[in-house]
Order: sequence, then C-alpha cells, then structure tokens
Amino acid sequence: MTEVTIKIPEDIKDIIDGITEPLYVEALREVARKRFAYNKKKLKDYRKKIAIFEAKYGKSYEDFSQSVPDTVKGHDDWIEWTYLVKVANVLSAKMEKLRLLIGK
Repeated sequence: MTEVTIKIPEDIKDIIDGITEPLYVEALREVARKRFAYNKKKLKDYRKKIAIFEAKYGKSYEDFSQSVPDTVKGHDDWIEWTYLVKVANVLSAKMEKLRLLIGK
C-alpha cells in the first residue's frame, strides 16, 4: 500500500485539525471521479482516431499489423496506430482502477 503525505500551510492546519479520515477518503474519491471523467474523454478521442485508421484500411489494428503496406505512409500509419492502441489500452487499465476507487 502506498502512503500519501499532504503538506498544508499552518493557517489551514488549525481549520482541519479535527477532521477525520473519511473526509480524506471522500476527497480522494472526488479526485478519482474527476480523473475518470478526464480519462473517459481522452479515451473517446483515441478511439475516434483508431476508428479512422480502421475505416481507412478496412481492418482492425491486429490484422493491419500482420500486413503493413511496404510504403512510407503505411509504416507511418502503423507507428501512429500502434501508439494510439497502446495509449488507449493503458488508459483503459487506469480507468478500471479508478472505477474501483469510485465504486462505478
């Protein structure tokens, strides 16, 4: 488990001195909800770009990777498509963890 330390100004310390742990948990959940919404939008953008490549070549990334056209454009598209797929997969995995934290 990871321990998180929060540094706060002395002026604020007096205000929050009696606050219990559940408030911190709720604050963490709120951050997770905002991050989830942000990631959801980004993932939608990546999936749109992936769909453009699928429409352009009429096949999935996996199928395209097996028969990349031997052209500069084909290789450039494959590199960009690979990046988009990898980033989308990483983002999806992060969203699953956030989903657990926020209870979705």
